[in-house]
Amino acid sequence: MINSEEPQERRHHHHHKRKKRTALKVILIILGLFIVAGGVFAAKVYYDVNQTANKIYKPKGKTQNKRRRNQKVDLKKKTPFSILLLGTDTGELGRTEKGRTDTMIVATVNPNTKETHMLSVARDSRVNIVGADQMGKINAAYAEGGVPMAINTVQAFLNIPIDHYVLLNMKGLEELVDAVGGVTVNNDLDFTYSGHHFAKGDVTLDGPTALKFSRMRYDDPRGDFGRQLRQQEIIKAVLKKATSMNIVTNYDNFLQVVETNMQTDLTLKDIIQIEQGYSSAMNFKTHQLKGTGQMIDGQSFQVMNDAEVSKASAMLRQQLALK
Repeated sequence: MINSEEPQERRHHHHHKRKKRTALKVILIILGLFIVAGGVFAAKVYYDVNQTANKIYKPKGKTQNKRRRNQKVDLKKKTPFSILLLGTDTGELGRTEKGRTDTMIVATVNPNTKETHMLSVARDSRVNIVGADQMGKINAAYAEGGVPMAINTVQAFLNIPIDHYVLLNMKGLEELVDAVGGVTVNNDLDFTYSGHHFAKGDVTLDGPTALKFSRMRYDDPRGDFGRQLRQQEIIKAVLKKATSMNIVTNYDNFLQVVETNMQTDLTLKDIIQIEQGYSSAMNFKTHQLKGTGQMIDGQSFQVMNDAEVSKASAMLRQQLALK
């Protein structure tokens, strides 16, 4: 007697296997689409980042070479290097009138000490403006001769090589903060500025409040030095936010802000090598170079103490592993 249920069971079994195979194919196709989409997205991000890097790239021009041949920076070999941050507060980078650099920060990045030292130089520091053959305020160097004169002047003043620079329109700081979704900084002074109260302690800032936070100086007993500290806090917070994964969803807006407000002699290849080889150095140490206020020829200057300048120079040179 033929068992009529057996073929039905086999048919059911084969049908079940086909369903399994079909489901597996669907899953593989979906996974494949996600992988392809991810690859396309990654490729687009790289393309967009590369385009931005090309647009903001500008060589530092004719500057004095302060390094010996055996001290040449090789990012592949993780050589300690310096970078000069120049912050302007007028117009955008395409302007014909450059204005002065109200923010000047020298950073030395050393993966061996695992530290990045940031030295703020008072904008009214009285120095020899290299190329203009006159004493003046250090923030006038950029207005007189652009990036090359600013770099040469800082190099001569601090007796260190400046390997790279970043020029940032400080008005764009507002847009940068908004582009990264706001930042949280530590505020060491309770104050009110331009209608906004900043309590002491951790404060969360959006673009407009960050700009106010970075500008106040007259109500700060430390004057411009207090403002420098607040600017350093915002810059560090933006860098931290910009390197997080959260910015990926809003990267195009961030790149647009960068294009509008920044220029540098760092290439995309340089930036990638720094990210890969110098991440251990992202422990920030902040310093300020202070002088004494003096009126000279009707102008207010910060006159630096030679011993303090030498001390700051020695600290930076040590970070750069220079003798």
